[in-house]
Amino acid sequence: MMPRLRGVFLLAFWFTSIALIAPFLIALVVITKNENLLYSPVRLFIRAGLAMVRVRVEVSGLERLDPNQTYIFTPNHQSLIEVPLWVAYLGRNIAYLGKKEVFKYPIFGYGIRLVGVVPVDRSNSPAAVESAKLATENLRRGKSYVVYPEGTRSSDGGLLPFKKGAFMMAIDAGVPIVPITISGATRIMPKAQIKIFPSTVRVTIHEPISTAGYSKVNIAELIDKTRERIFSALDESEAELTGASSTSGRDDARHM
Repeated sequence: MMPRLRGVFLLAFWFTSIALIAPFLIALVVITKNENLLYSPVRLFIRAGLAMVRVRVEVSGLERLDPNQTYIFTPNHQSLIEVPLWVAYLGRNIAYLGKKEVFKYPIFGYGIRLVGVVPVDRSNSPAAVESAKLATENLRRGKSYVVYPEGTRSSDGGLLPFKKGAFMMAIDAGVPIVPITISGATRIMPKAQIKIFPSTVRVTIHEPISTAGYSKVNIAELIDKTRERIFSALDESEAELTGASSTSGRDDARHM
């Protein structure tokens, strides 16, 4: 019962808090062109919500990032709860490729589009390609993105095969890839469950990988290198669930 209550409380707290202040913040951003006026309060609410449900976040490796460099961050995907973490803990104003459905909400949809979030229709391949192109243009203009290379959440914490979309975006935009390992999120909020089990999420930011010299021809090598770094910081149980993973990214890249 308590895990369910914590899950409902956290989501209600986040959505209600942001909904109440969103119109005012969006107006400020439009007037001032300063997106920090939107990101800073949202970070505060994200951290406060996590603290209230006793979810701790431990981050290592931030010192590896250049504050003036644009990146594509490629974390593994374990749980819904980790999605807001990137706004709060990466030290920069990141954007996502988001499901087109979330843009239907008038104020929220306008606000996330304003800061570079790009809608994606996963059921329409040509439209999804155009969305990736738009995000790539934003990357060239200096907007960093978080893109999940697995494409969906893992059900048990192990790594799924990697898709090549994020890597092609990074190559086309000429920006580095930053592998990120998130560990422990599945235990806190399992897939398809609105439940929170208090614990610690560990986030490891790995050394950025330059995309110079990579193309469609050798993209599998870039995928393998990224996947191996992410795999290296999983906890023992997650690593066992993943198994031998160094060739999975290559196989997937060849067939995508």
